[in-house]
Amino acid sequence: MRDVVKTPEPRPREGRPRRRRRNLSLYYLMMFAACVIVFLILARTVLFRINEYDISGNSMYSNEQILDAGGLRYGKNLYSINLEKTAEKIKDNLIYIEDISLRRKLPDKFIIEVTEARAFACCEYESRYAIITKGGRYLETEQLGARAGLIQITGMELTNVALGEDFESRDDAKRTIILDLMESISEVCDKKITEIDITDRTNIKMVYDNRITIDFGSSMDYDYKLRYITAIIEENLDPEAEGEIIYHSSTAGASFIDKNDLELNEQEREDALARQNSSEEPPEDSEVEN
Repeated sequence: MRDVVKTPEPRPREGRPRRRRRNLSLYYLMMFAACVIVFLILARTVLFRINEYDISGNSMYSNEQILDAGGLRYGKNLYSINLEKTAEKIKDNLIYIEDISLRRKLPDKFIIEVTEARAFACCEYESRYAIITKGGRYLETEQLGARAGLIQITGMELTNVALGEDFESRDDAKRTIILDLMESISEVCDKKITEIDITDRTNIKMVYDNRITIDFGSSMDYDYKLRYITAIIEENLDPEAEGEIIYHSSTAGASFIDKNDLELNEQEREDALARQNSSEEPPEDSEVEN
């Protein structure tokens, strides 16, 4: 009987399966990349065409005006719109839009949220008035008089007045002060300050509710001073009180002078000046008797 010796089967080479796996991975990756490219092409050409515009927050302009300003139309591809550039284009064309938010909503909706500009103050310049927002952007430039309901600002020394542009001053410090004050006023006592005189920025004058003059001083600690003075008026004075508040310092506080006392002091000053003038006049020559 012969012994049968089995010959062992040859081992498969280890390198071939790995190469196959690598080739398959590369194939799948290329297929995935191709699918992505096709999808992107379709997304910008055939798919996601705008069927609805959802516009909110607008009262100054119609939906059609907003769409025209941004070059938007029905059927336009959602992803062919540059959101940032379109928003800037709309704001440049429609100056009463302070801010605007644009969003896509798949599959076919485009959302526009408008924040309209609010006329906050009117600035005197060259015998005219310019209407500005709280952020200092011109909404109107050829007003012949101050507009009721807005803060009247004098002493700004405006330059380069143009619709839709940010306001500028020959004294840039005045521009910064007014912007800071308007922001603080909107938070602390909105629609209560009726006048600001910044002719001398180290000695700012304001008027509260058309009845109380405020000697505000410089713009230093403006937010604290405004809150402090507003608290005095609203919590310590009669709602119909008229007069003048003089702010001294954070330690000395402020003092209020009633309108009647102001008029009395003014009359006393005028009387004192009259007496002084009369005492300085030389006596009239007496008549010489013949």
